[in-house]
Amino acid sequence: MLFRDIPGLDELKQTLVQSVQTGHVHHAQLFFGNEGSGNLALAWAYATYVNCENRGPADACGVCPACSKIGKLAHPDLHQIFPVATTKKITKDPLSENFLPDWRNFLKANPYASLTDWLNHIGTENRQPQISAEESRQIIQRLSLKPYEAEYKTLLLWLPELLNVTSANALLKILEEPPPKTLFLLVSQDPNRLLATILSRTQLVRVRAFADREIARTLTERSL
Repeated sequence: MLFRDIPGLDELKQTLVQSVQTGHVHHAQLFFGNEGSGNLALAWAYATYVNCENRGPADACGVCPACSKIGKLAHPDLHQIFPVATTKKITKDPLSENFLPDWRNFLKANPYASLTDWLNHIGTENRQPQISAEESRQIIQRLSLKPYEAEYKTLLLWLPELLNVTSANALLKILEEPPPKTLFLLVSQDPNRLLATILSRTQLVRVRAFADREIARTLTERSL
């Protein structure tokens, strides 16, 4: 995902690019916007730009090894957490890593999809999704290691409002004292449901809804 793949939002893209170019990359950022906004797509594009090996003045190059791997959501330094639940295949203690192939296919097909779309995609049959404490413990272990090849170890966490209290508190310490060159990108639709202690440790990135003209322009460009 590159910035140019996302309709409009030019002013926000410029702000994100400038933060990298000026070296003001906050270690924990919360991209928040309503369902269907570009918050997840922007966080993904930002992770790409931060780790691009040949950044341009407005976007990642899209062709270097880092861009290629992050574009496939398969970079060893890009860690991903998202809500999951048991399914017919995963019947006990589900974790994000159990669903990574499904997640990659789902997100590449539609980075603007909803939680309901995701749960239907993996077949949870109306079971309650969550992000467990075990998920938090495992990600803390992974982030404690040095990066394999990227400049930043990056955690992309979709819908942190579905962290339970135990899992949220488990993540709190690493947000307070992050390892060097670690980047937390939280993507939320309802930040008011997050613990105040987590909110206070993140830089808020408000993602507005797409304007009709932005959608129309993108549809026109892609039809040419």
